[in-house]
Amino acid sequence: MVITRQTGSSAFDPGLPAIYLLHFFDAVVPDLARQRELLAAAGLHSIDHDPEHRVALDRVLALIEILDQQGRPGWHIEPALAMEAAHHGPVGIAVTTAPRVHLALALLSRFEPLRAPFAVLQAQTDETGWSARILPTGQRDGPWDLLLEIHQLVLVGLLERLLGRNASVLSLQMPASYRSWRAHLRRRFGERLVFAGHHYRLGLPGDVLNEPCRLASQDMHRDALARSEQAVRERLHSSPLAAEIRARLLARGGRSPGLEAMAAELACSARTLIRRLAGSGTSYRELVDETRRTIAADLLRRSDLPISRIAERLGYQDTANFGRACRRWFGDSPGRFKKNASDADGH
Repeated sequence: MVITRQTGSSAFDPGLPAIYLLHFFDAVVPDLARQRELLAAAGLHSIDHDPEHRVALDRVLALIEILDQQGRPGWHIEPALAMEAAHHGPVGIAVTTAPRVHLALALLSRFEPLRAPFAVLQAQTDETGWSARILPTGQRDGPWDLLLEIHQLVLVGLLERLLGRNASVLSLQMPASYRSWRAHLRRRFGERLVFAGHHYRLGLPGDVLNEPCRLASQDMHRDALARSEQAVRERLHSSPLAAEIRARLLARGGRSPGLEAMAAELACSARTLIRRLAGSGTSYRELVDETRRTIAADLLRRSDLPISRIAERLGYQDTANFGRACRRWFGDSPGRFKKNASDADGH
């Protein structure tokens, strides 16, 4: 069987591997006849085990909404945690077989747009350990928050596999919003899970970062890493360049590595990068500005960080420069924009 969309699609939507959906379907709706009914309701025909087949994101959201209506509260929790490394393709194998935890985490962030193109991991490591915020690369109609929660739980399952006996130190944060399945999450994670703020986050203490991965394998890791890198090259060849640069800038929290460094990451010269972006009606500077605007709006609306810290995170050495950028973006100072957003939310 092959998943086939029955409705039109956007010019570029890498979607999700069909095998992801098959895993959830088998867990939640084991009856094949019922599976076909639900697929048809979501505008799909059938599901194939072929890892090369992908499903457009709007159809994924439609299917999640249907499953959420059909299933019991928390239907998604155990299937997400039970997803095997192999379900993630070569990226999952490369991550879980890495020699050390910190190397696995670096690969997870690097290949996240390939594995789950709707999100990026905005990660940082300091003296306290590793933390990562899960940011969407866009927003669509449908159960978007539930998709992000499923995505976080899938990452938790993947990290628990490579951490082994250290899995209990992995911490989670989920937005403080209503969930009828909250008790299910609390039973599974206990005090490791915090409901607060507006974002999905993961964290590990510093003392486990240099620990060996439980499934470390030099040969498997080398082969899977080569396949992952090849998949990235193929994606770069077929996907819009501007979208790829946006995803990379989002993963860095809006901090630009510079035009030449970005060109090197994309295996081209700075001149070629400028020419290709100009051909699509944009520029590297415009993409940096656009990404910073998106992140600034999110942090001003949804975080308690002081404005000086937000400016620093975005790469502004001078808070006054950040203030001028906000007036250009929003027509207001960052302080007033933050206050207006808070008043609009009823805080």
